[in-house]
Amino acid sequence: MRICVFTAVLLGVVCMVSRPQGKHVMRILTFCQANVTDAEYDMEFDGDELFYVNPYNLSVVQRLPEFAQQWRPDPGLPSTVYEAVDTCKYNIPNCIVGEQYPPEVIEPPTSLVYTQREVEMGVPNTLICFVTDFHPTPVNVSWSKGEEPVREGVSETQYYSNDDFSFCLFSYLSFTPQEGDMYSCSVEHRGLEQPLTRLWEVGMQTDPEAAETVVCVGGLTVGMLGVAAGIFLIIKANKHS
Repeated sequence: MRICVFTAVLLGVVCMVSRPQGKHVMRILTFCQANVTDAEYDMEFDGDELFYVNPYNLSVVQRLPEFAQQWRPDPGLPSTVYEAVDTCKYNIPNCIVGEQYPPEVIEPPTSLVYTQREVEMGVPNTLICFVTDFHPTPVNVSWSKGEEPVREGVSETQYYSNDDFSFCLFSYLSFTPQEGDMYSCSVEHRGLEQPLTRLWEVGMQTDPEAAETVVCVGGLTVGMLGVAAGIFLIIKANKHS
């Protein structure tokens, strides 16, 4: 997929670090949109987010406790972010002209629903709706139990970038599974004619061996974002099969 900039700019700085064990990739990403106050700035290492900066109060939010123990962001980072976001917004009209007024690229999302842990009746768990491959932002994600909308216990991440600069995010629903329960995750996006809905019901558990494969591919030990990498590969493979 070739993402042209028309109303949005996503600027990336990629550093390749060679080590005896192989190469590592660090990415610094700034995302902004025309006529929209929202913006993002984050740093990733080998596909895992180290931290992002809240564009409203310029606070640094580290994604995982493991990273917080080993990584100390530059104290001057907030001022750097302020300048980076301003530069991003300034470059939008320049990019439009430089690309000779390209049409906006609209790519619809794909999604996948799964549980955080193996399901046990009456034991609290978390449903995860992974939404990926969409452009541009935003998407609207909603949950339902049966026919009833669910709003309590719902949270979601900010947008992450894929390698092709499309976007992805995670939406979470805390729940306690009971026999006969059915949940759905619905995604709305400009590229969809109707909401994309995925169902999950008790008994629709992922094959444990397949789940272990996802964990190995994505590296669950370094955080949920690592799992996204494995799931991303699965979805990509399904799209092209």
